[in-house]
Amino acid sequence: MRKRSALTLLLSLPCGALWGQQSAPERIRIVLGEWAPMLGAALPHCGVVAQLIEEIFAAAGIVVDFEFRPWQRAYAQVRSGQSHASALWGRTPEREAVCDFSETLFSDELVLFFRKDKPLNWDGKTDKLAALRGLTIGLPLGSAKAEPLAQAELRGELRFQASGDELSNLHKLLIGRFDAVDLSRTVGNHLLQQRFSSAERELIAHTPSYLQWHYRLMFSRKPAEHARHLALFDLGLKRFKANGRYQELMAQLPRDPLR
Repeated sequence: MRKRSALTLLLSLPCGALWGQQSAPERIRIVLGEWAPMLGAALPHCGVVAQLIEEIFAAAGIVVDFEFRPWQRAYAQVRSGQSHASALWGRTPEREAVCDFSETLFSDELVLFFRKDKPLNWDGKTDKLAALRGLTIGLPLGSAKAEPLAQAELRGELRFQASGDELSNLHKLLIGRFDAVDLSRTVGNHLLQQRFSSAERELIAHTPSYLQWHYRLMFSRKPAEHARHLALFDLGLKRFKANGRYQELMAQLPRDPLR
């Protein structure tokens, strides 16, 4: 039997093995919507929640490619499989029919913002919805109508008007286009602090919370690896909550100045 020389053996190895070359890292495409202070293209790390998502996947050896799109387009990209996932979304029956959801990334209270000169005397309790009778409530395009207000609309007690984004809806509230605006308390207060004058802020207040809403990473079912990505993410999120990194990042979110 002919013996192979050491040089022949070396030359027969693949280039990657010869030079210790590593394969390209796995990547995941995640589409985001503007939702400061949690998410934003102009924010450091694209926002606190985007940083959390990126760090969780990095710990699993996966590189995240973020892009920002309007919320309705982001939802369409996930449904079609153009993007692997999107943040942040609350579970609804419509969305759960076509997508999978991670464990909770962020929870916030839903409130109604209103003008102080047109006070909204509602304490957030479902047995006192009569206080909202006849109101037109602004809701950002692509946002879900949360209970119990969705049922109140079906009964004809109030009316939602989907329009623009959170910022434009607050402006419409100021000029009287809406009687109230339905928003996450954290997002609404951040916008008021960052995008409105002190005189304008003095005109606006919000109701007590009427519901705690849980926001998650929403995964497309189209990519073959979606179940593995979801499992890796949930495991990483659990670890971050256990080691304190999750709490460290969430502590960067602003407190409620109107509370």
